[in-house]
Amino acid sequence: MPLLLGTETEYGIAAPGRPDLDAHALSSLVVEACGVPATPVVEDSRHRMLGNGGRFYVDHGHPEYCTPETTSPTDALVWELAGDRIVAEAAAAVSDALGTPVRVFRNNTDGKGQSYGYHENYLLRRSTDWALVEEALPTLLVTRVLLAGAGRVGIGPASERPGFQLSQRADFFERVSGLDTTQRRGIVNTRDEPHALPRDWRRLHVIAGDATRSPFATWLKLGVLGLCLAVLEARALPPVRLADPVAAFRTVSRDLTLSEPLALAGGGTGSALHVQRLLLDAAAAYAERTAFPEADALLAAWGAVLDDLATSGPTGVADRLDWAAKLTVLEGYRARGGLGWDHPKLAQVDLAWAELGERGLAERLQAAGRLRPGPASGPVEAAMATPPTDTRAHTRGTWVREHVDHVVAAGWDSLLV
Repeated sequence: MPLLLGTETEYGIAAPGRPDLDAHALSSLVVEACGVPATPVVEDSRHRMLGNGGRFYVDHGHPEYCTPETTSPTDALVWELAGDRIVAEAAAAVSDALGTPVRVFRNNTDGKGQSYGYHENYLLRRSTDWALVEEALPTLLVTRVLLAGAGRVGIGPASERPGFQLSQRADFFERVSGLDTTQRRGIVNTRDEPHALPRDWRRLHVIAGDATRSPFATWLKLGVLGLCLAVLEARALPPVRLADPVAAFRTVSRDLTLSEPLALAGGGTGSALHVQRLLLDAAAAYAERTAFPEADALLAAWGAVLDDLATSGPTGVADRLDWAAKLTVLEGYRARGGLGWDHPKLAQVDLAWAELGERGLAERLQAAGRLRPGPASGPVEAAMATPPTDTRAHTRGTWVREHVDHVVAAGWDSLLV
């Protein structure tokens, strides 16, 4: 099964020095200030296709960036990091124009009851039984929190209770499946917009993941799910299923011991670590007989993370995973200051982790060598303006970059010139 994937990131945004500008107005200014090749702003529309094959626009009061279609976890990471830089540089340009900082955050909640999305998209065959996807996907996504959680200060949608949890999104999902992405969210999103031939393909729209800052975590998150979906399409996933995925999502997110038993369909229990081990074994068996992009590296990294979590807990993976790195920093503050989880300083640190630019805590940890670095800056910088060469994004991006004056409109699957 070929791998085709892309992501969508909604960014939090604020300009404390300009309370007269709401989030939508700020987002519009940032999209207008896009400093890379892009289709023009037309009238009130703030939807711009980019010369790198991606898309930059305003959605529900957030600046949002979509990567182009990519064919490997590393490419998806590179073009996602390119999007972070596009957004950060546009926000810096607006800051200069306004004379006050415009701050942009790669996170998923304001801690006061609002949640915004980080969405993943994977190509699936139309012939794949959708009932099988709905049955298996909750187990994959809920237990993947161990690898892919961004970490969060606060328990409950509006941080009603003090504490720390692995996932920023777990508290905002109310049912196992559903179409909505902004209310009554389902762990499995049923949207069916393939942006391809509908008789052949489905675009699996995944909305339950976090926007991670660690490049390693982002790469592993995308690669592991892509590999597991290939195993699912081959009908080779283990039959383990969660009895109550919504409850399990919260349990896994709030379990800092990583050992809480989860009720399984058909009886019995298993921890998220146990389920992840079963998935890893199935993926390894699949990769022995079927080619998959970067399978060897993914399996090795996945296994190492599970081993380190089992033997050392969060400290063993604090150089790779967002939630563990964030928790380690927060526990340092708590120990030095005798702070409870309800202290506002910890919420500030949580927010600082997500901020793009020099103020961002994740960037500072990378610079200090405490967080594993991502790809070299050269490929990321190139990906800000150039598309992948092995998907249809190449044609779209090249037209926008080299012939933008002739592009009247552009979408994922068409150009009007």
